[in-house]
Amino acid sequence: MKLRTLFLFGAGVVTGLMIAKKLSADDEAIVHGPQQTRSANPMVRAFSDRTSAFSDRATVRSLDAIRRARVAIRDRLAEQGYDEAAWS
Repeated sequence: MKLRTLFLFGAGVVTGLMIAKKLSADDEAIVHGPQQTRSANPMVRAFSDRTSAFSDRATVRSLDAIRRARVAIRDRLAEQGYDEAAWS
């Protein structure tokens, strides 16, 4: 290998490492993590607290409905006999 080729190869490796470092760096313009800001208006705070409580209750109720539907399906399938040939 000629010395000139070695220098060109080394310059390519160094350039590649510099580009990789620049591409993997975090962007300062992007805010990282959740930014929790509370409103100074007490009415807005009360409304947002009640809204989150309402959505939590709705989530629990929807999960309960899904569980009830699964139990009903499981019970209906258990009542029906199944054909052994279909499972083999």
